[in-house]
Amino acid sequence: MSAPDIAGDPLKVAAVLAGPHGSGTTAAAVDAVLHGCRAAGALTSVTDLRGGQAEGFAAAVDAVESADAIVFGSPTYRATHTSLLAAFLEHVERGGPHETRAPLRGKAAAVVMTGAAAEHFLATEKLRATLASFYGVQVLSPSLFLTRAAFGPDRSPTPETFELAALHGRALTDLAAACRASATIPRLRPLV
Repeated sequence: MSAPDIAGDPLKVAAVLAGPHGSGTTAAAVDAVLHGCRAAGALTSVTDLRGGQAEGFAAAVDAVESADAIVFGSPTYRATHTSLLAAFLEHVERGGPHETRAPLRGKAAAVVMTGAAAEHFLATEKLRATLASFYGVQVLSPSLFLTRAAFGPDRSPTPETFELAALHGRALTDLAAACRASATIPRLRPLV
């Protein structure tokens, strides 16, 4: 199966990685989601937010603006996404009265989070609600939350985890195609 080729341009999926380590389980989970996106015919890229604060995350904002869909990857700390991801989102305009851009509005997104305990899965909801209500993003549901048990000793996803993450990637690509083809979804405004 391949992603719909709308107007001769393949779908683009950008991942935003917001973990303190570039090679941990969150990065492995995001990579598995992107594998599913590529299997569905999308082009993929990864932007690691570490070190991006100095220039106001300009490269990361540009990456999400040029994408049809975004994968937000974050470990769970203190029952929420990282402060690095929160700082990035504070640099993303919403198309408000005094803003010139709305790089997330009307786009598809997937939330991918990792954590030590399954009980922290609700951490995905804060990020999902922020993306949907504050930025006007169409967020794939359910989010993907993975605990340490979903990874082997080498921090790679188990085969079952890899397939689940890839399924999320294929579903995200379908959602992105629907958002991109819609004349009305990009016109929806954030709640506030």
